Amino acid sequence: MKRFYPILALGLTALVHAQNPENEIPDFDLDDFYVEPKFSLSVGSRLLSGSEVSFGGQGVIPSLVELKDISALDVVREYHDGLVARDTREGATDLKTDSWTYVDGSQVIDNGASVAMHQYSAQVTDAAVRRRDPGMSLGTELVVSRDMGKIGNKIEWKLFAGIGMNGISSSARGNVDATITTITDVYSLDGQTLPDSVPYVAPSATVDDNGNVIDTTILLGQRPDSRGSSSVSNNTQVTNFWKLKGTYLTLRLGPTVIYKITDNFRLSFSAGPTLVYSGTDYSVEQTLVPDTADPIVSTVTESEEKALTGYYVDATLEYLITERAGLYAGAFYQTSGEYTSTITENGSSYTTDIDLSKLQGFRAGLNFKF
Repeated sequence: MKRFYPILALGLTALVHAQNPENEIPDFDLDDFYVEPKFSLSVGSRLLSGSEVSFGGQGVIPSLVELKDISALDVVREYHDGLVARDTREGATDLKTDSWTYVDGSQVIDNGASVAMHQYSAQVTDAAVRRRDPGMSLGTELVVSRDMGKIGNKIEWKLFAGIGMNGISSSARGNVDATITTITDVYSLDGQTLPDSVPYVAPSATVDDNGNVIDTTILLGQRPDSRGSSSVSNNTQVTNFWKLKGTYLTLRLGPTVIYKITDNFRLSFSAGPTLVYSGTDYSVEQTLVPDTADPIVSTVTESEEKALTGYYVDATLEYLITERAGLYAGAFYQTSGEYTSTITENGSSYTTDIDLSKLQGFRAGLNFKF
């Protein structure tokens, strides 16, 4: 019993202090200092289609080098199927050379009495336009928006500004109409007989059974005995490979109207002008398959940068995960015009039309309020 009274006294003292107003925790009313986030940041992807690319134009496949005058001596003559180089013999006065080559058996003509060397060139005359759909393009987007106010209980509106980036890539390959020009220089063998094996490269030699080196070089005139030119038109010897690759940035801004479906779901509609900056690399690989030589390849290129204007509309559904974060997904339509890139290299005039006037697709990503 004596122990009970001290414990009771201690409890009453603590109760008195607990009820003292001076020891109560003050209420700072922090709710008055809460500021609702006004800005939103959207980060996501854009999957779009609707672009169109067309290829056309004409080009030139040039010859190797300008042929030397037929009467010139002590010069190097280059052909697509052979070479006639300077004579390496000392003191020779027969106007022949011991340094030359040919690559195809069909170059031996006149019943083995002569060798024909050729230079080829082609003029692409094809007038067809080849249209291609680049297909789907997956890109990225970044959008910043600011709350501007409410219209009633369920509708609010914002102003947004965004940037998106997508790539464009397309190609086409096919035979084209072309006129192939062949310049033929004919060299007499002066009664010499060429070996059956090709290609033949002079100077040449062999070793007999005793180990002696025997010179088997066939001498050729330093200048051709005749020169002729012929042309043929067909769509079987020249193939073109058109290729376009690039990237375009889309800048857009405007208002967004948001309708609150439930506490977590919202439906929004946006529209506004766009500014598109497009950069593309355009190339055409021309391949001529001659009669007596390896394929001749000539490539021409051009880079183009263009600014285009248009407009943009979209409809988006948003799901709020928290008060400050959510997911969004929607569809959009964008028109940005079109432009033409032209290659004028080496006498060519190849064009490609890039049409970005009917783009549509889907967008999805994350929203953050701050």
